[in-house]
Amino acid sequence: MNNYLLKNARLYRNHCFEETDILVENGYIQKIQKDLESSYPHIELHGMLVSHNFIDIHTHLREPGYEYKETIATGSLAALYGGYGTIVAMANTNPCMDNQDTIEDFQKRVEKDGYVNIYTYSAITKDLKGQSLVDMENLIQNDIVLGFSDDGKGVQSQQIMDSAMKLAKQIDSIIVAHCEDESELHGGCIHDGRYAKEHHLVGINSASEYKQVARDLDIVRKYHNRYHVCHISTQETIQLLKEAQKENLCVSGEVAPHHLILTEDNIKDCHPHYKMNPPLRSKEDHQALIQGLNEHIVTVIATDHAPHSKEEKAKPIQQAPFGIIGIQYAFPLLYTYLVKAQLVSLETILDALTIGPAQVLNLDASIEEGNIANLCIFDLDNQFEINENINRSKSINTPFLGVKCYGKIKANILNGQYIEMEE
Repeated sequence: MNNYLLKNARLYRNHCFEETDILVENGYIQKIQKDLESSYPHIELHGMLVSHNFIDIHTHLREPGYEYKETIATGSLAALYGGYGTIVAMANTNPCMDNQDTIEDFQKRVEKDGYVNIYTYSAITKDLKGQSLVDMENLIQNDIVLGFSDDGKGVQSQQIMDSAMKLAKQIDSIIVAHCEDESELHGGCIHDGRYAKEHHLVGINSASEYKQVARDLDIVRKYHNRYHVCHISTQETIQLLKEAQKENLCVSGEVAPHHLILTEDNIKDCHPHYKMNPPLRSKEDHQALIQGLNEHIVTVIATDHAPHSKEEKAKPIQQAPFGIIGIQYAFPLLYTYLVKAQLVSLETILDALTIGPAQVLNLDASIEEGNIANLCIFDLDNQFEINENINRSKSINTPFLGVKCYGKIKANILNGQYIEMEE
């Protein structure tokens, strides 16, 4: 359905809310004002939240190569049910997104199976090995490629990262950096804090993240290229990013919902569903992330949706893979644990899910008359439980199973099409 009238919406746009109606004709927004009338079907919202649908610039779809974990179809369907209209897939597939043939094949798969708008990053280095750069200049010519990331691995060589940023500046593209100094890891599985010590687990220290951020920011000072930090988890990284932004460098950062909601103190029974990379950190780190979001040092919330099979996540925490799913439930969890708890405003959350990521990757998240309709609708008063029955991802690796939260999705309007979410 692409002709309809949304009645009595609580629309969020241009950093504020307005009570209004929205008329959509042939998929385009014709009018935004109160008391509209139309012969098209009326959809009564009773004050439900309407926003631009969300943009996730950090999603693992696993295809090609790891379809037993997730596929383009299942991952993008979970995104659709999470209120997302655009997602960007990471390059750590098999084969890796580091060459023209693989990227063209991915684009064909997306056109066939994608439920939302899907882009990808190219890898920074061939096969994510950190030894030689991909053909950045040619790969960025693909419309589906929005930048470069070796996510899953930090680029260990300063010389390689220097060359990548220099070239990214020349082609006006962006480096999206997984910052992890492998010399600091020591085989850890959770944060090097209280819980690790009490349970005799090898910890992952904060320096493994912020040391590489500091290195990269020094390179940005050299070339003034576009640079984005993935899944920030430490207070030191927040401070480094804040200082770089004061210098008017073109740098940005993202934080994942799980790092905004949980700390190492929430880990239960050494369960592998609490194992992600970077790990859940201390209360002090958690507070710094929320402060960074509130002060707009961090302008992006990205899910780092990372599906794994039940068999993989059934292993002991030391052996299980890093990562949790998150794209279907990101907004309800953020609304429940941050907005309702009065830790972060709803406006800040919505900006970090729409405008923030759009600005990082030069996308559009505006809602104006004449634009194609890309909107999501949530009932903030509707409480529901996260469980396997409503899960659209192929995987179920999340510590939020059984959690009750507010903000159930009613519909996702994707490229003008009104799609009501099934129970």
